[in-house]
Amino acid sequence: MDANTPTIREPAPPASGRGPLAGIGRGMVDFGIRRPVGIAVGVLALTVLFGILTVSIETDTDPENMLPGDDPVRVRNAELRDDFGTGDLIVVGVVDDDGVLTPEVFTAVAELTGEIQRLDGVDATGVTSADTVVDFPDTAFTADDVSATVSALEADPLLADRIVSPDGTAIGIVVPLESEDAAGDVADAVKRLAAEDPALSDADVLVAGLPLAEDEFGRDMFVQMALLAPLAGLLIFALMLFFFRRLSLVLAAMAVAMAAVIWTMGLLIGTGFTVHIMSSMIPIFLMPIAILDSIHVLSEFFDRYPRHRNRRDTLHAVYSELFLPLTYTSLTTAVAFASLMLAPIPPVRVFGGFVALGVVAAWVLTIVFIPAFVMLIDERRFAKLLTTHVEDRGGLLTGGLRRLGRLTTRAPRSLLLGSLVVAVLAVPGVLRITVNDNPLRWFKPGTEIRHASEELNDRFPGTYNASLVLTSEEPGDLTAPATVAAIDALQERWSDIDVVGTSTSFVDVALAVAPDAASVDASIDVAAASVGGERVDSLVTSDHRRANIQLLLNDGDNTSMQSVVDATGEFLESNPLPEGVDAQWAGETYLNLVWQDKMVTGMLEAFLGTLVVVFLLMLVLFRSLRHAVFAMIPVLMAVLVVYGVAGWIGKDYDMPMAVLSALVLGIGVDFGIHFVQRYGELHDSTGSAAEALTEFFEEPARALTRNAFVIAVGFLPLFLSTLVPYLVVGAFLASLMLLSWAATLLVLPPLVLITDRGRQAPRGEAADTPEPPATVGAGADLP
Repeated sequence: MDANTPTIREPAPPASGRGPLAGIGRGMVDFGIRRPVGIAVGVLALTVLFGILTVSIETDTDPENMLPGDDPVRVRNAELRDDFGTGDLIVVGVVDDDGVLTPEVFTAVAELTGEIQRLDGVDATGVTSADTVVDFPDTAFTADDVSATVSALEADPLLADRIVSPDGTAIGIVVPLESEDAAGDVADAVKRLAAEDPALSDADVLVAGLPLAEDEFGRDMFVQMALLAPLAGLLIFALMLFFFRRLSLVLAAMAVAMAAVIWTMGLLIGTGFTVHIMSSMIPIFLMPIAILDSIHVLSEFFDRYPRHRNRRDTLHAVYSELFLPLTYTSLTTAVAFASLMLAPIPPVRVFGGFVALGVVAAWVLTIVFIPAFVMLIDERRFAKLLTTHVEDRGGLLTGGLRRLGRLTTRAPRSLLLGSLVVAVLAVPGVLRITVNDNPLRWFKPGTEIRHASEELNDRFPGTYNASLVLTSEEPGDLTAPATVAAIDALQERWSDIDVVGTSTSFVDVALAVAPDAASVDASIDVAAASVGGERVDSLVTSDHRRANIQLLLNDGDNTSMQSVVDATGEFLESNPLPEGVDAQWAGETYLNLVWQDKMVTGMLEAFLGTLVVVFLLMLVLFRSLRHAVFAMIPVLMAVLVVYGVAGWIGKDYDMPMAVLSALVLGIGVDFGIHFVQRYGELHDSTGSAAEALTEFFEEPARALTRNAFVIAVGFLPLFLSTLVPYLVVGAFLASLMLLSWAATLLVLPPLVLITDRGRQAPRGEAADTPEPPATVGAGADLP
């Protein structure tokens, strides 16, 4: 044997540790060291098994499923469909700034309408366009036909301004769907048919509607996740290879992340859960989170191996330092995600629960699989690779962190004062935040579907529908003069609200179709028997005990819907409906308001709950109020600054930001935990805050910095997405993590330096145990 080859020694069994948690750690690490082949085969087998389970994936993008099946608004929407036949619909608009009131355009639209009625997924009897409401021969439209059709549409209270725009630049086709899942396929078919008609070559054929937006988002979401998640993994791999320059060890860390993702998604799909908007983001969230612990292990391993020159001894030494902080950070991250299971949104509960399981899986793999993987590498080859490795003491990262460390010890009060000023400036920004969302704004400006929606909402009364459903206890209450007068007055009030394009009720029909009828009931019956009378069924039931007052809004923002709800509530409070008549909101736009409001409320509760739970965990783990507070400071500062900036720049508090507010605590606190744990150990060994900080800004600070960069890089692919929620997630989560890292290195060192002065132990008396020798022969004890 070569004299320079290190002797491979079987370490003695580890000595008793410091408590039951340490014993668990020793057992897990030793299991990985002693049975590497069995563990590697087992991990591979489980990964293949869970990977097979993902083949049965089922997706769901229906926003109604963001609420439980028995939620009142879902029940009312189901009743709306059953009682009035009003379901999901999209709007096709033919737009030409030079005008569409020509025989050629009307003939082409009539032909397109006929083609649409024959499409799968379309409720043919409900398709409404110019040629479906006025009887004309099958020949092409003439100029007189166009004029007569426009006049007839203007006289119809149900269709005025809804089929032909007031300025004559757009003509629409209302397309009801048999299922909202058909929205995307129907829209694609409509655009294909329009492109084949030369008569429409000079016009823009646009398709809009919430069902289409939701379907498009769902389709894009899964396609982009299938591309962006692997890209994130590739970028993380490249960055880790740059940091460590050892392919074999980087592959171990990547294997942990990939296995954690596959296990989690396989378990989710295999247990029968559908993949919703939230759960589709599990891979992009879990990938960087799962790899963070491995980075700490690799950083420590690289620094220690040249001293120990033995992989077993090095692994014991590494995990003796890192097992507790790795366990603490994984526990807090898992708790943060698990707290989402208390949210009132079912897909959010599924997302939180399964990511928490994924975090636990990544922790187990880091403690057991990484040692097994290392033991599978030939010792001689391994030693040759790493015994020459010495951290580049003049490198940019190492040198920069040392300079930063010197800054924290030379100007601690200035750094703390500057941090306080930043925090104070952020507070007014947080107070400026507006809670708001809009499914159409989930797409970037200029994308086809967003452009179509904006154009059609500008030219028509609106494409966002909502309903106020009236129910009477007695048959005559709903059509009594007092109720009719109240409805008419309410519609007049709505006409003063900018976002309300138009409203329609059975009162409009009664007054327009049969104003001289002996009663409102009689006028409704007359209207129902006339041409197009089937549309009356969408406004009032045959027994005249339930009515649907339909609204079209030209803005789908939650704040817009809420303004209508608030104005209606105020009006009805001062002008109440007759006794025995009840009013309840329904419709897709109102449903979006409800579930997103519950999302925001639920995430706020989850944030506060997670804050309390994580803080209590810090108290239990550190057994010190001071250390628990210190561990929380970086992430709380990061949240304050990021959300303060969001408020100052006018960014609405929407679905992605609501979710992130609850998640960031469990992830961002990792930096503070590692600082408190490692600084405490270094302070005990040196007896000096300044010396402890000097040592902290070596390997521990490098590991934290690598973690921060891995997170940032892991979410970079989201910037390539055309979906705004993914952009927000990428930008805000990366910012929150980087700010947590910066606060850990810029705020906590000055803070402990100032508070630990006067607590210095004389050199040589601070440490309970001496520094370990350069070479450990029998294996280092775990904590």
